[in-house]
Amino acid sequence: MTAGPAAVDGKQGTDGLHGRDVTIRPLVPDDVPALIPLRREALETAPLVFGSSPEDDARGGSEAYMRASLADGDAAAVIGAFDGDRLVGMLGVIREPQAKARHRAYIWGMYVAPAYRRAGVGAALVTGAVERARGWDGVVQVGLSATEAAEGAARLYRRAGFVEWGREPRALCWEGEFVGERHFVLEFGAG
Repeated sequence: MTAGPAAVDGKQGTDGLHGRDVTIRPLVPDDVPALIPLRREALETAPLVFGSSPEDDARGGSEAYMRASLADGDAAAVIGAFDGDRLVGMLGVIREPQAKARHRAYIWGMYVAPAYRRAGVGAALVTGAVERARGWDGVVQVGLSATEAAEGAARLYRRAGFVEWGREPRALCWEGEFVGERHFVLEFGAG
């Protein structure tokens, strides 16, 4: 399942869902008005999948902060999936800032709107994030975590070549319910 041939960095491809085209590209500051409601939807509909809660996001996820974050593509990016002008999927990638950890990047915040799942959109987002990390000088691996509530995402990461290296029990707790978290890595090479 793919979102289309090479559907990364602004290229379009039919996603297999009613013949619509989905564009996969890094978000820019002007995309923040589309990002805010999709992120809110993600946090509200899948509370045991994300480390942030809607309340956390309201405190730290201001529009100005998001715009500034998206303006610096040298160390961070959010890859978006668009059906026309509608943002239907997102996935973040960030490079570790510390001198001893700059060889690593980390993927976070995968979400695809329900109507676009199982159509290759998630795989295209992962490809876009991995390609962005590979483009950062000196990055040799990408890590990510997936809670046990996101089994579909874990299967997607494994298909993309990520290897599970550990599990943290009770990593998150929401309204009295605990969920463990699996940790994955994708190594590019020795750099």
